[in-house]
Amino acid sequence: SEAERLEVLTILVERYEDEKWRIEESDPIDILAYAFTEMGHSQAELASLLGSRSRASEIMARKRPLTLDMIRKISAAWHIPIALLARPYECAKTTASVGE
Repeated sequence: SEAERLEVLTILVERYEDEKWRIEESDPIDILAYAFTEMGHSQAELASLLGSRSRASEIMARKRPLTLDMIRKISAAWHIPIALLARPYECAKTTASVGE
């Protein structure tokens, strides 16, 4: 039936995501670094998405936090789940973790 088919597809998608995104302890910057090395993206592409090379460098150096707008742009362009990019992480510019 359609319900069983949908359930099987849901299970397959969950398994695929578990295998593809098995870096649960990683923070958003680690996820971006993973996108560079494993998904073929570059810091230049990130700069293009974010509007400037300096902003991309500050993000990757943890000197500037990702904003919700940045997270949405990266997620849409690179097909990375928003939940992975919106996790709290340490950023040198703030005294607390980003996202808390």
